[in-house]
Amino acid sequence: MSVHRAPARSAVGKPRMEALSDGLYAIALTLLVLELKLPPLPVDASDAAIRGALVALLPKGLAWMLSFWVIALFWVRQQRLYRYLAALDPALVRLELLGLAIVSLLPFSTALMGEYGDRVTPAAIYAGHLAALALATLLRTSHFLRHPALQTLEISIGAVRRMRLHTGLFAACALAALGLAFLMPGWNMLALLPTLATRMMPGPRRA
Repeated sequence: MSVHRAPARSAVGKPRMEALSDGLYAIALTLLVLELKLPPLPVDASDAAIRGALVALLPKGLAWMLSFWVIALFWVRQQRLYRYLAALDPALVRLELLGLAIVSLLPFSTALMGEYGDRVTPAAIYAGHLAALALATLLRTSHFLRHPALQTLEISIGAVRRMRLHTGLFAACALAALGLAFLMPGWNMLALLPTLATRMMPGPRRA
C-alpha cells in the first residue's frame, strides 16, 4: 500500500529537473560520438590506409563505448529513483545539479582518454571524473533514502540495500580505477568490469 507523505518544498519542481536532466544527458551522449572521426585522408586512399585509420580510431571507440555505458547507466538509475520521488528539497536540487555538471564534462574527459589514455594524467583524470560522478550519485541516493518525506512509496529494506550496493559498487570500482591509473594507465579501466555484472535497473520495490 502506498504511503503518501508531505514532501519538502523546493525551488525547482520535479518535472523541470527531469526535463533539464533528460536534455543534458541527451546532449552529453551526442557529443561523445563527435570524437569518432577519421583523420583527413586523400580521395585516392587505399583500403589499407583506411583500415589503418580505423584501427588507430579503436582507442577512441573504446572510450566512447565506456562513457556511453556509464552515462546511460546513471540516467536509467536516475529515472528509476525519480519514480519513487515525490518532490525535491533544496539539498537534493543541489546534488542533482552537481551530478549534471559532472556529466556535462564527460565528453571532454572521454576525448582526453581516447587520445592519450595510455598516459597517467589522462587516465587519472578520466577515472577521477567517473569517481566524482559515482560519489555524487551516492550522496544523492543516501539523501533520498534518509528523507522519507521525499518518497512516494514505501521502500523495502531489501530494495534499500540494493540501491546502496549498486551506487557503492560503482564508486568503489571508479576509485580503484583512479588508483590503478598511476600504475597501469589505460588498463586501469578494467576495474569497472564488476559494474557490468549488476542489473541495469535495480529499482526499489514496494514494502
